[in-house]
Amino acid sequence: MTARKKPLLPGVAGLVLILILGILRLPSAVGPPAFLSLHGPEGKITLYAVGPAQWRVEAGSPQDQAFAEGVLDGLDAAPLLILRRAAAYGQLEALVGPQAKEADAWARERLAPVIARAWEALDAETRSRLEAYAAGVNTAWRMGIPMIRRLPSDPLARPWEPRDSLAVAVGLALAHPGWMEAEIAAALRRLPPAPRAALEDPRWSSATPAPDVARREAAWRAWAAVGVAPELGLFRTCQEDTGIRLHAMAAPVFPLPWRLIWVDDGVRLRWPGIPGALARIRQAEGAQLEPKPGPGDVLDALGELSVRVVRESGESPLWAWRGKDAWPRCAPPATPDREALLALTPEGWLQRRVHGMLGRWDGQLDAKSPSALVYEVWRWELIRTALGPAVGEENLRRLLARRPAERLRAAAQALWEAQGNEVRELKAMAYRRALAEIGRRYGDLHTIWEWGKAHAAPVRILGWPIRAEIPLGGDESAPWPTPVDPVRPFATAFWPALTVQRESQVILKIAPTPVWWRWP
Repeated sequence: MTARKKPLLPGVAGLVLILILGILRLPSAVGPPAFLSLHGPEGKITLYAVGPAQWRVEAGSPQDQAFAEGVLDGLDAAPLLILRRAAAYGQLEALVGPQAKEADAWARERLAPVIARAWEALDAETRSRLEAYAAGVNTAWRMGIPMIRRLPSDPLARPWEPRDSLAVAVGLALAHPGWMEAEIAAALRRLPPAPRAALEDPRWSSATPAPDVARREAAWRAWAAVGVAPELGLFRTCQEDTGIRLHAMAAPVFPLPWRLIWVDDGVRLRWPGIPGALARIRQAEGAQLEPKPGPGDVLDALGELSVRVVRESGESPLWAWRGKDAWPRCAPPATPDREALLALTPEGWLQRRVHGMLGRWDGQLDAKSPSALVYEVWRWELIRTALGPAVGEENLRRLLARRPAERLRAAAQALWEAQGNEVRELKAMAYRRALAEIGRRYGDLHTIWEWGKAHAAPVRILGWPIRAEIPLGGDESAPWPTPVDPVRPFATAFWPALTVQRESQVILKIAPTPVWWRWP
């Protein structure tokens, strides 16, 4: 399948993002050097800049490799390191504002003993790599931060310490979906058998409820918004005829929240702040760290997670490295519900006019299309109208984060029928609610509605007062359909996409992520 060749970034917003991407590609005179030769803990290290935020590393030992990664993160990702460390120690509010106040309070109460216990339990080899990484970060910081990567003021105001990498790993731990799956399982018990069966995931039946789930979830959302924590599940991956695709799920912040480094003839995807990698791709072969269903609190297993990242291998009760053979085939999403919407009988003058517009619609989710906005808001209202009262708004948001929308719509219809209602009435009610919601937000003149106004991707540069929202379309028959954000129902985001094609070419793209890949 081929995406339609249409401009993705219109107007001033597009110029803003082009400027941002241009900053990432400025020559070495204003950014990190193109070539570095260093002495690590055990030998010589050579670093080559091969692309935006991409480096090739030549190192002779694991300790030297960790030192090199520390140097690169200190040079090229200092804002990310400072934000991630401040978050774990409950000082994020000083950097991003009052939206982090609750997350900071939770972190100060909950995380200090977690980090201390994880550090004490580490084996000597993992500690030595964390120490080498810290030495690398501090070496870079003594060299000075490139001005193009403005360093936000550090509330901790101290050099990087080895255990700070464990603090950064807390953000990765919060991306384990077990605690959210436990809440979903409890909510689904209140549903009749048919809709419950449509939404249950037996893989996560052993997930343990978190004692502080409300505060933990608030912290995860605050952290994820600024690139401190990735999205639940870490990755979306699939196989296709020309190779493999891997999307790293994290907030749309610049510098990019993930980093690529090249070692030998393979590429490794890293989370700045901790040495090691969370995914490896070599030609057509790949492996990634995945959440594993199991009992227990992921925070109590922080040390195990850190070892899996630093060593880039192995398995623990809640985390495991999986090869690409376990990845599904890439496949298009289910057929859109356009015909079901057109089959409804319009009620009132507004629905009659909108229905006429829908009848002329080509079915493409263009950013400028009013019909695309009606269609997408109607499909969202199908879910909210039926499932919302049954599970509550908070659990509905969790389901949107953890289940494909098609399954949610099927469950909504099954629940509606189990309650003795007709599905046609659900669709008609959702239509009325959709037009009322659109009218409240964008006015009653349907011809000026635009899908892109609701479906926008926020973009920000850490440490700089630059923010933009990029209106986006999304074609469900193309390789890059856009997702629905569970907090802002029609917003989307740019995700770093690592694509390997023809067994040799590795491409880094900034694009909306496919929604039809495996849900972790």
